[in-house]
Amino acid sequence: MKNNPITYVFCSFKIVYKKIINYLNTTSLEKFIVKISFFFLLIFPLSGCIVFKTVNYEITITNDIKGSAFVTIEDICSDAANEEELENDKDIVFNYAAKSNDFVKDLESEGKKIISRNLFVKDGKLNATVSYQFDDITEAESIQYDDPYYFITLSPEDSIISTNGEVFEYDEYKRIIWDKSMKKLQFKIFSEETSQPNIKSLAPYYKK
Repeated sequence: MKNNPITYVFCSFKIVYKKIINYLNTTSLEKFIVKISFFFLLIFPLSGCIVFKTVNYEITITNDIKGSAFVTIEDICSDAANEEELENDKDIVFNYAAKSNDFVKDLESEGKKIISRNLFVKDGKLNATVSYQFDDITEAESIQYDDPYYFITLSPEDSIISTNGEVFEYDEYKRIIWDKSMKKLQFKIFSEETSQPNIKSLAPYYKK
């Protein structure tokens, strides 16, 4: 997940929500998270970077390429080097992503219609969920549909924790494939080890 979609990943100055799974079309999973995800690749020069431990996708297909997604991001943190960067990251998570209409509009421009979004603390970790609908999964998440299969392509370094699809590993990429008969596509990806000393949990700053 070092190339961040969905990383979101979130770094500071200008918010660039890239299609996270280009990551799905090409390689990086963080693009996917950020892109494929609840949060998005946020880029801000001169600021810290938002990191998280895992991202889980549960995608429901209703009509070949149309459907909905429920995304869970676990243990959201910041690797900010100073207070200014930390404040920037907090603003991105607690204001832009969790509350702003800009976030909704940004995802709509990517083909995602937000149904709900939520931040919560569990076991001392800040987590997030977002659900949205899409009319074309190939645009919304960069998951490809080639009848009779759905598939997503990741970089060799991306760590797949779980999936109900079949994983194929090659020298240049990894690929998860689902048969068309499957209407629920699930995969969970490891993004970043958040227990490192330079990474700070955002859970203590969360206010309902």
